[in-house]
Amino acid sequence: MGGKYLRGAIPRIESKSEHLELSDASQTIDAVMISYPNARRLDQNGIDLSELKAKVILSSTIPDEQLEEWFPERELALAKRLGADAIVPCDRPVYDLDARVQRIETVRAYVADLLDIIPKFRDAGVEVVPLVKGETEYERGLCYDAFDDLSCTRVAYYCVQYFTYGYRYKELLERIQRISIEYEPEDMMLIGFQSENLVSNFPPCVTGLAGQRWLRNSNPRVVSVQEAARNYDLWSQQVDSTLCIGQQPLHAFEHVRGWV
Repeated sequence: MGGKYLRGAIPRIESKSEHLELSDASQTIDAVMISYPNARRLDQNGIDLSELKAKVILSSTIPDEQLEEWFPERELALAKRLGADAIVPCDRPVYDLDARVQRIETVRAYVADLLDIIPKFRDAGVEVVPLVKGETEYERGLCYDAFDDLSCTRVAYYCVQYFTYGYRYKELLERIQRISIEYEPEDMMLIGFQSENLVSNFPPCVTGLAGQRWLRNSNPRVVSVQEAARNYDLWSQQVDSTLCIGQQPLHAFEHVRGWV
């Protein structure tokens, strides 16, 4: 499995008409990402996401208080109902301030969910992009073992926490470099990071960027749908070009093997 639509710039959209209109007007949008609450809201409003020109990626990367409402079987039911093409499922909060034993317990529970539900998503024809979770190599290794058992070649990493309080870009870069050395995924999607200028610093395994930076470049609420789509297409082509030719080679990060 592995669609090209999961590569390049992927706009994370909300349940807004201008977002849906732009995705249909754009010449370069192959897929959109939408959170469970926004997807459910559109469904309740009678919007059939399967009619979008772009493929639909559902995402469990939502605020913790909303995440409590979701469990794997409910995620599967939503994906089936909406005819989703792909999903980033089963997210659980894992924070560096949590006690180590708590983090390990949470990651183990997350991994157990993946092992149970991913085959069911695949049976339903939904491609799965699991999140790498964990603050230490041991914790992330629990994920890697599950990914191997499930034959997952594409993974995702959630980046928003690096920019919620302060600007911790260097820490994010180091974390992705570490993962690229520890696991060497074939494809990695970053969620919440879409910088067309900084992505060239990341390892070549980073092939997809999902987020909302696209909004500042297309301004769909300010300009016409056609102009917003043109703005988006110019920006996304710049992102795609950087992903294809501008990234650092893997051997450039060999020094990270000694990091704690």
